[in-house]
Amino acid sequence: MPTSIIGYLLPIVFAALAAPLALGKVPPNGFYGFRTPKTLSSPDIWYPANRIAGWLMIAAAALAICFNLVLSSMHPEWPDEKLVLWMTGTGTTLLLLAGVLSLFYLRKL
Repeated sequence: MPTSIIGYLLPIVFAALAAPLALGKVPPNGFYGFRTPKTLSSPDIWYPANRIAGWLMIAAAALAICFNLVLSSMHPEWPDEKLVLWMTGTGTTLLLLAGVLSLFYLRKL
């Protein structure tokens, strides 16, 4: 069960949370979205930055799910603890990469 939650359900939740951002449905606010002083300074910066951040998070979640499917099919003998460690590490790394790429895009705005 933990591998299903970490490996598949958690990335789906992140993708679902990112979808409104990617579609430009979230107005500037201090609670939800890619919030930096620069994005909060103007809707002209908020929407493009959040769209990119949302799409990058969706891509990261999709890659994490694909990696986790391959990992669990290639190593069915691994104990759940080892699978959860690898799945968590991969998901975290991909989400951090999405955040870094979002910051690089924000610098261009």
